[in-house]
Amino acid sequence: MIPLATLPRHGWQQQSHCDGGCSAGEPREAARWLRIVRWAALITVLLCGLIALIAAYPFGGRARRVVIRGGARAMLFALGVRVEPVGNVPLRALVVANHQSLLDIVAIASIAPAAFVAKADIFDARGVAVVMRAFGAIPLRRERLSELPGTVEHVRGLLLRGSTVAVFPEGTTFCGFHRGDFRPAFFQAAIDADVDVVPVSLRYSMRLPGPARGARQSAVAAYVGTDTEIDTLSRVVAARGVAVRVHATEAIAAGQWAASGRRALAARAEAAVFADAGQPEVAAVLPAAA
Repeated sequence: MIPLATLPRHGWQQQSHCDGGCSAGEPREAARWLRIVRWAALITVLLCGLIALIAAYPFGGRARRVVIRGGARAMLFALGVRVEPVGNVPLRALVVANHQSLLDIVAIASIAPAAFVAKADIFDARGVAVVMRAFGAIPLRRERLSELPGTVEHVRGLLLRGSTVAVFPEGTTFCGFHRGDFRPAFFQAAIDADVDVVPVSLRYSMRLPGPARGARQSAVAAYVGTDTEIDTLSRVVAARGVAVRVHATEAIAAGQWAASGRRALAARAEAAVFADAGQPEVAAVLPAAA
C-alpha cells in the first residue's frame, strides 16, 4: 500500500498554509480541576449520546435529529464552548461553511443535524470514527481524486431523498485568520438536486481578560499543521470564555444557478461566508443567476 503522504497532490486538493504558530499564543487559563471536569464531562456526553442515538433509531429521522442536536450542544458545553446560533437551516439543503476545527461539525450539528463530508484520515482513529459515524459523516480521501465523483453523486442522492448535507468547500482546515478558496465540486450536487445552498459562517472567539468587556477572534480551536485531535481538544479544554458563532447567512436556490454553473454558485456562497466572518478581502466575480 502506498503511504498517503507520498500520493501526488492534484489541482482540486487544497493545501493550508496554517500551522501550530497560529494557535501558539492562545492562553490556557483554566484551572487543572476544571480541565479534569471537562474531560470527564466530554467522555460522559459521548457515551450517553451514543446510547441515546441507538435508542432513537427506531423512532425515525426526527428523533435522531433531536438527539444529535442535543448531543452536539452538550459536547460543546462539556468543553466549555458557548454556542451563538444565528439564522436557520432548512431540513433539505446543502450547508457550506468555512473550516477551522474538528468542532466545526459539532457546531453546525448543534443548529442543523446533517450528514457531513469529512476527510477520511479522521476515521483512522477508532474512537473518533465511532463519533463521526454517529454524526452521519461521509469519508472522502482527498488525496484520491478518483473518489470525488462518487462522493458528489452520493451527496446528490442524499439531497434528493430529503436529507441535509454539510460540506467544507475549502477542502482543508485554516486557523480562522487565514482562509482558502471554495472548490465547486459539491455545488453541482445541489444544482442537480435543486435544493437550497445555505452558507454558514463559523467564527471562534475568546472572552477578553481582566475588566475588559467583549471578545476577540481566536484560533484556540484550530486543527491545522501537525495538530492531532487531542491537541485541539486540549487547547479548548484549557481555555476560558470560548464561544463559536454559527451564522446561517441566507438560503440560495441552487436551481437558479444551473445556467451560470457550479463555479459561480461556489463564488456566491464563498462571498457570503467570508464577508460575514469579517474577511472582506474576498474578490469574487459573481455572475447573475440564470
